[in-house]
Amino acid sequence: MKFKSPLSQRILISFVVLTTVVSGLFSFGIMAAIDIVKEDLITAEFNRKFPEILVDYKQGQNPQLDLGTQFYSGTENLPYYLHDLEPGFNEVKSEKSSFHVMMRQDKEEPFYLVQEQTTSGEHENILEISVVAGFFLCVIASMVLGIMMSRKVIAPVRRLTQQVHNREKLLLDAPPLSSGYVNDEVGHLAQAFDRTISMLQQSLLRETLFTSDVSHELRTPLMVIKSSCDLLVEKDQLDDFSLQRINTISKAAKEIQELVDAFLTLARGSDTEQERAPLASIIQKDFSEWQQQSKAKGISFALQDQTTGEEDSGGLFPVPMLRTVLNNLIRNAIHHTKEGEITLIINSNGFEICDTGPGISTSEKLSIFKPFYRGGSEDRNRHGMGLGLSLVQRICEREQWEIAVSDNRPVGCCFSVTLKK
Repeated sequence: MKFKSPLSQRILISFVVLTTVVSGLFSFGIMAAIDIVKEDLITAEFNRKFPEILVDYKQGQNPQLDLGTQFYSGTENLPYYLHDLEPGFNEVKSEKSSFHVMMRQDKEEPFYLVQEQTTSGEHENILEISVVAGFFLCVIASMVLGIMMSRKVIAPVRRLTQQVHNREKLLLDAPPLSSGYVNDEVGHLAQAFDRTISMLQQSLLRETLFTSDVSHELRTPLMVIKSSCDLLVEKDQLDDFSLQRINTISKAAKEIQELVDAFLTLARGSDTEQERAPLASIIQKDFSEWQQQSKAKGISFALQDQTTGEEDSGGLFPVPMLRTVLNNLIRNAIHHTKEGEITLIINSNGFEICDTGPGISTSEKLSIFKPFYRGGSEDRNRHGMGLGLSLVQRICEREQWEIAVSDNRPVGCCFSVTLKK
């Protein structure tokens, strides 16, 4: 059986159950011992008195009896509670009292020595009540001690939990967790956390250095490409075809620079200075390029603006982040659409991209945003590494945007992004 309750509750329950079982068995043993000792003592006392009483009875004399003791012979005039008794010691009750009875058989004639339970019975009841009260007191005491002990036992675990939750422990100069614990089970757990945190620190350090190095090393060649393209355009000695190609190179360099900024922002996890612009302005700059890409594949690309002039849809958004989301979603739609059209819909909350491609099955909708996921078997040979939608989702999570996928009618799918203004 697996217990899902907290560890402190399990310690408390174990403590109380153990105490209840042990004290219960001990109380039961005491009660049984009381009955056995009582019966032995009374039997011994009756066996000592019975011969003397029988001698007096047979000699025709009145037996000398103690206070509260009665003697009966034969079967006549017997109280109802003495009927059908077995020879030996018996404990019987009447409507008003209870009695200890020693019954003997002598030449087919029964003899009864009866002693009423008075003071001894009261003492016995008091003793039994004391045992039961002691049992419940032990259970209550075990609950109180269990709470105290569980808190004391769990205290190192809780302290270790708080230290692990502390993000500062991921810093390279943070002291090891195990330095504050003795070499016990909790200390071994702290050592295991130290080893895991150490590996995580090294991994984060390598990722940080890689991100910084890439962003630093790429900036220079990208600036060279951009400036060279600008110089060639300024000379005004290029034909239209060459000028178009130069502008394409310049635009691609700018896009790479924006991607580098987006990756660097995601890796650092902190806000950086980025150019901000309205959604419509960002879309307008790349709309012709998306149309050309769609036309080259034989499909149409349409833009629908569902906002009205009175609505305030002009919030400012980080350009590198939003362009990365738009480019990835639109390129993905162009790649998977063989015929038909792609529609980019601008609404007051964000935008929606709908295509007429093969669509996405219900089972795959839960996996398409996972890194390196490339769809079913029919998509395995397609280009790409399955990182586009994963990147889109990470950007949306960072900017607190909402992305969702649904079916397009009659065919295809729709990706909707709700922007936080």
